[in-house]
Amino acid sequence: MSDPSIYTIGWICAIVPEFVAARLFLDEVYDEPRSQSKNDNNSYKLGRMGKHNVVIAVLPHGEYGESSAAVVARDMIRTFENIRVGLMVGIGGGAPSPKNDVRLGDIVVSSPAGGYGGVLQYDFGKSIEGGKFEMTGFLTQPPVALRTALNILMADFEIEGNWLEDHIQERLKSDNLKKKYSRPSSESDRLFRSDVVYDANKTTAEYCAGDFVERSERDVDLVPVVHCGLIASANQVMKDAQKRDALAKEKNVLCFEMEAAGLMNQFPCLVIRGICDYSDSHKNKQWQGYAAMAAASFAKSLVCCIPRQNLENEQSVTAALFSINSVREDIFTIKDTIDHDTLDKLRTAQGAEFDSFQDQHEPRCHPSTRVDILRDIDSWAREATGQRVYWLSGLAGTGKSIVARTIAQDLNQAKLLGATFFFKRGEIDRGSASLLFGTLTRQLAQRRPELSPYIVEAIKQTDNICSKSMEEQFTKLIFNPLKHAASNSGAAKTMVLVLDALDECSDEKDIEVLLRLLIKAACSDVCALKLLITSRPEVTMRDALGSVDNGCYLEFRLHDTPNEIVSRDISLYLQHQLTEIRVWWNTRCIDSQKLQSNWPGLEKINALVDIAIPLFLFAAIACRFIRDEMFGNPEEQLLKLIQRVQRGGVSDKLQETFQPVLRQFRGQRTPAEQTVLLERFKKVIGAIILLEQPLSINSIAGLLSLKASQISGILIPFRSVLDLSREEDMGVKVFHSSFRDFLLSPAAGDFSINCTETHWRFSASTRASKLTTHLT
Repeated sequence: MSDPSIYTIGWICAIVPEFVAARLFLDEVYDEPRSQSKNDNNSYKLGRMGKHNVVIAVLPHGEYGESSAAVVARDMIRTFENIRVGLMVGIGGGAPSPKNDVRLGDIVVSSPAGGYGGVLQYDFGKSIEGGKFEMTGFLTQPPVALRTALNILMADFEIEGNWLEDHIQERLKSDNLKKKYSRPSSESDRLFRSDVVYDANKTTAEYCAGDFVERSERDVDLVPVVHCGLIASANQVMKDAQKRDALAKEKNVLCFEMEAAGLMNQFPCLVIRGICDYSDSHKNKQWQGYAAMAAASFAKSLVCCIPRQNLENEQSVTAALFSINSVREDIFTIKDTIDHDTLDKLRTAQGAEFDSFQDQHEPRCHPSTRVDILRDIDSWAREATGQRVYWLSGLAGTGKSIVARTIAQDLNQAKLLGATFFFKRGEIDRGSASLLFGTLTRQLAQRRPELSPYIVEAIKQTDNICSKSMEEQFTKLIFNPLKHAASNSGAAKTMVLVLDALDECSDEKDIEVLLRLLIKAACSDVCALKLLITSRPEVTMRDALGSVDNGCYLEFRLHDTPNEIVSRDISLYLQHQLTEIRVWWNTRCIDSQKLQSNWPGLEKINALVDIAIPLFLFAAIACRFIRDEMFGNPEEQLLKLIQRVQRGGVSDKLQETFQPVLRQFRGQRTPAEQTVLLERFKKVIGAIILLEQPLSINSIAGLLSLKASQISGILIPFRSVLDLSREEDMGVKVFHSSFRDFLLSPAAGDFSINCTETHWRFSASTRASKLTTHLT
């Protein structure tokens, strides 16, 4: 009888008294299994109960709870593959109520009720508004064969009377067993009022009569009484009488225990519990032995009521689990689809993420550059304590966005990134805060799945949530989900939000509001949130941060970085980029035009570095300028750039950055040709820098009543300062917002663009277009 394949009932218990009781009710004991799976760490007692072969396993000493029970069940079915049904048999805490007179020594059997399968996992769910906790999930109900046998047995009790006590006494043959497992005196069965908390300095006799609940005497012939209904399960012992009463009243719970929730969806079974205490602070072990015997006696009687044919009709647990998991996967797929559709209701800003398609070619820090600042931010992000807000400030063109993209990429790989938003002046989606929280929330739901259920619920509860105030959006979509997830999972995982170029947000009041909300959340103890901000050192930013406790944030001024460090970093960047340009050029030109392997040489690189300091922007635009083959090969473009900047003698770094591009556009043209070009430049480039949303070349042509080829002819010379995609429907936009600022200032000279004049030209063009359409 040691063949594992002949066993059809699996019996699991948690502690020694339960294991003893189970063994005492075996009609026949068999040898150990002749073979056991290498992945099965259990020890077993095999035997027969009635006509069925039963395998009994007990949890390892000192281990309790859902996960331990699940491991034992998992290992059992690896060896005993033909098990058809399971039993979880042992002790539990009662939940007496006016409706259910549960007493010590009684038996509670899991049975479907109130929309639950028989077991309720009361520590699994979500916190909702008003501080309430909503239980979620569903645990599988017991197999049909067991539920059918339960009805047969309860009917037998009605007709023949309760024989469980007699069966218990028949098994207790030794004095030692009688001492530990016999029924204690009914006088020791005292139910304390819910508001009476255990006092270690008192004995039961020292409590006054008013501390106990009055109950009528029971007929001794009826014990132990059997109750069928909901059993509440969790990974903790229930010792709170008031919480016990609340669940008994709300869910009609009869009993509390610690293992069943880990079994029901992995090991379809019936849970049988003998009541040894009242799930309050007044716990003792006096009733444990008898409660274990009562549960085992009932379980043995139940097994004897199962016809063999009924067991054969049941799937093996292994097959049943496969079916359950298949259904569960289908359900999860449907739920994920529904949740995804709900999340799609969030309005998000295109291109605002650090890894967006639109900005995929934006530069990152070269591995050997910006080492100190990147290391400093990385250390800050990983620290559990310290300041929660990091402000990286810097003048235009000093490389703030490059640092932000690089650190966002690193944090994402380290699973520390929550979400990013890269502001960009002049773009309707990224130029304001209207889509900020929707965009951040969508990313949080993706990167932090534990937040997704709370976010989905918030979207469902508030119609058109993205049209609400910034404070309501932030509270419902970000702060509350972070708070609920942290309270339900214990220690919250640190995550960093990255907001780049915040000063380019169009509304200063919005900047103040969003900073107040985000910093308040970051500095609270509710969630492990950190905030990385980059911006120019504007007064608005300082005023907003000035209202916050200085101990909450730290500032790194990028423009204060020593020149020798900036010089080294720009030099490394230029060497890397110019090497790539040399390789690119040499693969597409004839041998006589190829650049030498040491091109461009240290002298020219140093000349570029001297011009660039402290602007990384100049270095980036310079490389784009040098690569522009329309006006010459890389060597010619490089010399042209250095000579024009040095000859220009301008002191403003932004002028030094953009003037070579503008001079190249003039070329060797006559004054009359230059006048026409300037007029067309202001018309086309003015549209690009002043429109709220980037338009494609075809759209710009339609707006300005020009041909697409004419628009392209104007734009191509400016490829070093404009983003021109090969995709026809992609919008044209400035490479860096400082070019827009430069053209709108007097420093641009003849190329300066007048906002009022440009807007008037757009209006006139639009009116003319509408009139033409009307007449035709």
